Amino acid sequence: MAIVELMARARLAIIAMVGLTLGVLACAVFDRWLWALPVVGALPAGAALAWPRRTVIVAPIGVVAAVIIGVTSRGGGIDDVVDAMTAGPQRLLTTEWPSPATPELVGVVALFIAAATAISAVLAVRARWHLMPLVPTVVAYVSIVGLSAPAGAQLGGLLVIGVLAVALAALRPGSSLGDRAGLLVGERRLLPLVAVALAIPALVSVPVAMSVRADPRRADPPVRTAPLLDPIEATLALRNLDPPIDVHRIESDGPTPIRWRTAALADYDGERWTPSLTVRPIGQTLGDADPTARSYTVAFLDDDLSLVPLPGPPVSVDTAVETDAARTVVRLVDRPTEPLEIEANLAPTVAGQVALATREIDDSVSGLTELAEQLGGDGTTVERLDRIAATMRDEFVLDSGVQGGGLQRALLERFLRDTRRGTAEQFAAAYALLARSLGADARVATGFVIEPASTDVVVSSVDAQVWPELALADGRWVAADPVPAEEAPDDEPTPPEPRAQTPAAPQPPIAPPPEPADQNDTTGATDSASDGGALSTAFELALRGTAVVAIALMPIVIAAAVILFVKARRRTRRLRSRAAAERVRGAWASATDALVDGGLSIDGADTDLEIAGAGTSVAGASVRWELRRLATLSSAATFGDPSGLDQSAADAAIYLGAVETAIGEERSRWQRLRWRLSLRSLRSSTRSPVTV
Repeated sequence: MAIVELMARARLAIIAMVGLTLGVLACAVFDRWLWALPVVGALPAGAALAWPRRTVIVAPIGVVAAVIIGVTSRGGGIDDVVDAMTAGPQRLLTTEWPSPATPELVGVVALFIAAATAISAVLAVRARWHLMPLVPTVVAYVSIVGLSAPAGAQLGGLLVIGVLAVALAALRPGSSLGDRAGLLVGERRLLPLVAVALAIPALVSVPVAMSVRADPRRADPPVRTAPLLDPIEATLALRNLDPPIDVHRIESDGPTPIRWRTAALADYDGERWTPSLTVRPIGQTLGDADPTARSYTVAFLDDDLSLVPLPGPPVSVDTAVETDAARTVVRLVDRPTEPLEIEANLAPTVAGQVALATREIDDSVSGLTELAEQLGGDGTTVERLDRIAATMRDEFVLDSGVQGGGLQRALLERFLRDTRRGTAEQFAAAYALLARSLGADARVATGFVIEPASTDVVVSSVDAQVWPELALADGRWVAADPVPAEEAPDDEPTPPEPRAQTPAAPQPPIAPPPEPADQNDTTGATDSASDGGALSTAFELALRGTAVVAIALMPIVIAAAVILFVKARRRTRRLRSRAAAERVRGAWASATDALVDGGLSIDGADTDLEIAGAGTSVAGASVRWELRRLATLSSAATFGDPSGLDQSAADAAIYLGAVETAIGEERSRWQRLRWRLSLRSLRSSTRSPVTV
């Protein structure tokens, strides 16, 4: 018995180390080291080490404790524990990698790892399931690789798990340590076993890590979109504020970049540049740093701003943000109370010798190709675009108050072909379309253009600008400058409006003022809405309370279900044995288990008839004959070879049912529940010596 328990403890220790390794690997789901994840990974199996015979009870309790530890390690409370158990998986799958290390997301990852190791721990103490404990850990490893797909397969962690898997295979329950050591020394199949143990997870996880579809969060529908207000319209509204306001304060340890982008728009539908961007929560790391990366401190001086200004591709932001896959928009989740520490790579200032990224010349811009060639002349695409920008700066007129200053295709063509007089956003949009008509990829960006400064600059609303950007072949974007340096004089006449012009945007109808009689109805509707809101709040509180109670009772329910399952499985196995004699003895063993759970103590030297006589104190005198008859049949099946064993087995099952029914009838509902969930028949110190 000591050898068996020692073997079980050794296997549980290996599972605990596997769980710890999984917790270390799971930190790659986020962008930082989280001490709670390795702890909770080892917790279920580690707790079972103290009570290996109670693993089916201790392991589920360890899972609940793991979730609580994961949530509280990030400053969360009971609401976050509820969210981790309910909405946590959906929230995790709708975040951009790396996931933000919020309490409920750390809790759901802790729940997943702890559940996998808890299942492995329960399987590890079962002799018949030798290598089955490895299955949940392999599933957990591949899932972690998927959730942290851009980080790679983490083959170092896989190697550790493979070594631990071999150690688990060498510690098979029911055999001595010497026999297992012999396997390690002379078994020829050991090396192929090691190779298979390492190859299967690697073959599964490496394609998962390398695949574009590996991150399951990319396949989910968006949970939010970019700002509802068009970034271009927001930029224009900000620039036209009177009087101007200060919006940002930027500090750096060197010269401050001139352009600070807040959004980039690549979709043009003929009416406007649409901001239909899918944004998801993300951790503080947004990209990789290159040699140009620098750190900045950005303060938000206006409460209405939510887009983070960046001088180039973002690397990190020290607060909770949302972003899209291309990192064209970085939006705050909550307004920061302190200045943000950000790190970003610098955007290139000129295209230089780097080739431009190409784009198909589709029907939306093909009509502008001839005009672009006239403005750009001969040469490479870069040379043509430089000439187009120079021509627009020198020969076109900037007029913020020009009539027909919208971004519809008809107005932009009129600006390019006829008036050559337009707003800054028309210059940017028209230049981007001309670039696309030459096969270059271009987009429109919004943000701030500031005067060169040394280390400290205050950004004003008048610095809000719109400009075009060209895509380089290496994936970076370079800003172009087709806008004249100065506005046209105010006294210069503007060209007349054309006879027909598409409006900048459809105007909503103006509704007539409400009738006085409608005011009472409106008040009633408001009251109804208030009542509905109160009911909704009460329902939400009731739902959360129910969830808290369910979480608190979950370990008890799981433990009860496991106990009932173990007892029912043992009873069924005994009564369905192939040998009739075994079925008779199994019925008597099940009857003595029921008596023991009811409070009967059986000495190892007691005979079957003595046990039957003492059993009437638990089952009642009404089944005295059934108990004695069942004891007699068991003794005959054990020590003799009676005839008609099949009929005896059928009779024994009937007697067993009568005994169990009598025990239940002698007790109240609460006492019956305690009897069915009693562990006396499962404990070595109190269980019946009658076994099959």
